[in-house]
Amino acid sequence: MNRRSLLGAALPSLLTLQARAQPAATATAAPSAGAVLPESAVADGASHPLSSRFASLAEAQQVYPHATALEDELDWCAIQAAINAATRQGGGTVQVPHRGRAYVLNRGLTINPNMVTLRGGGARLEFRSLKRGERAVWFNADGSPAYGHERYAFEGFEIVGPGARAEGTAGLYFRSDTPSASSRAMVRDCVVRGFHEAVLFGDRAYLIHFDHCALIESRFCVSCPYGLKDAGETISFSQCTLANSYCLVVNTAGFDLKFVACSLDYAQRVVWDNNGLIDMIGCRVEIGPPRDPPFHCNHGRINFFGGFILVTDPQNRGPLPPAFFAFNNASASVHLFSVQGWNWRTSTGRLTQGGGKVFRYSGDAIDTAEGIGHP
Repeated sequence: MNRRSLLGAALPSLLTLQARAQPAATATAAPSAGAVLPESAVADGASHPLSSRFASLAEAQQVYPHATALEDELDWCAIQAAINAATRQGGGTVQVPHRGRAYVLNRGLTINPNMVTLRGGGARLEFRSLKRGERAVWFNADGSPAYGHERYAFEGFEIVGPGARAEGTAGLYFRSDTPSASSRAMVRDCVVRGFHEAVLFGDRAYLIHFDHCALIESRFCVSCPYGLKDAGETISFSQCTLANSYCLVVNTAGFDLKFVACSLDYAQRVVWDNNGLIDMIGCRVEIGPPRDPPFHCNHGRINFFGGFILVTDPQNRGPLPPAFFAFNNASASVHLFSVQGWNWRTSTGRLTQGGGKVFRYSGDAIDTAEGIGHP
């Protein structure tokens, strides 16, 4: 059984970054038009470090002041230069053309989501050489007004990392250090794959929305770690896919997370260490036979409104989990409203493990698999 069987006039050139011939050139942008990616980006899927064009770092910094080493990639330098130019002018749009092959970046991009729109039109950004602790795209609102993010977005990119086993790497990272600022953002039409954490939240990350995105092939798709400051209010996902990863959602920080019409597929753990409120509205969960409880709450609550939870391959003869929902505390709970379920099998015959409760429809507490879902 699987899901299918169940559901039946161009802007003038504003930025021209010259190489050796004009080492003093810098990225500029007209205030009314925003920034356009400079021609110095190669975007052919190959590595082009600054050392291939400049004899010294000092020479390279005449063109790219933000460069820190001759190993920095030209594609990274060009895109970050355009972002910096848009920020200096007080806001604007950076257009990264889709040229058929990848942009190769050795370092992460930093963007102010309250001032800059970064638009890719399907462009592929490869961060395969990211090191431990590095982020591919950092949304940092320091130095911007507290409001105004509604006018800007990050959209149309495929972000590729060094792999799910590259510990400490993250695809999209949201953190601001200024108390009055927040890394609120709109992320649309993006694919993020191949990171230890596809999306990682930090201090002052709230009012962030993801629309029509895929977070896949990572160790963790969405990570909300413990100990954050002023973070977690209204993080939402609409028509997104979280899939093919070890764990889809970690909510140790206790965020308010909302998933609307999303697909959460093929992971050993769907929700882990939930200390907040997670609403799943019209979502489809499809996983292979789990070895451990796929849903785990510490102090938190999960609400399912409609949708279904399907365990595929019911004939699997591997070990069954002791429970489907695991709880650390009596205050934790899962609430099922008009949810369909298939193949919720456990080794104990019980749905729950620990002190929490599962409630369905009218609010009756249940703790066994009997009577839940379909045969």
